[in-house]
This record gives sequence, C-alpha cells and structure tokens, in this order.
Amino acid sequence: MMILHFSTSKEEKILCNERLLNRHYNKVHAIRIKSRLTELQGANNLSEIPQIPPPRRHKLKGDFNDCWGIDYSPNFRIIIEPYGIYDIDDLTTITEVKILTLEDYH
Repeated sequence: MMILHFSTSKEEKILCNERLLNRHYNKVHAIRIKSRLTELQGANNLSEIPQIPPPRRHKLKGDFNDCWGIDYSPNFRIIIEPYGIYDIDDLTTITEVKILTLEDYH
C-alpha cells in the first residue's frame, strides 16, 4: 500500500474527511478525488497507477519538475511528488508520495 503525505494539515483534513471534501469541492469532483486517492492508497507503487484515463498518470515539467499529475477531471489534477527513498527513474521504487495541490495548471 502506498503511503500518502500531504503538503499541509488543512489539505489533509479536507481530503481525508468526506464531509469536508464534499463541502470544499463540488460533488462530482469530490467523488473523483476520493476515487483517485483510493487508487493511490491501494497501489503498491507509482507504476501501478495507469497512464491511460481515467487516472492518466503523467510526468510534469517546469514548476512541477519530478512530479506527476493524476487526472480527476478533464482540466484538474492531483499533483504528487515522490517522498522518502526512491529512484526517480524507477516508478516501482516510489512507494510514498506527497500530495502537493489539486489544481488546473493549464
């Protein structure tokens, strides 16, 4: 099981509490976010998150270099970065991730 870390305690409270998640995001987004978080937690490592939709794991560049985006809507992404000990070129070694933000970075 992959271990999730959060960028802030506020973000952790929102994302780990269904009532707060529904209040902070619209209902459709809240359902999809919860689904993606469940997929992340259920995976043994980052390589188990598919590159095809709906999660569509993809490597990011620029401000989010060495991070990945996970789709939860056509425009919005969960931005994650590896955490702990890992080899950036081997996704099977990434067993912990930090959720940086949820945003539309386009």
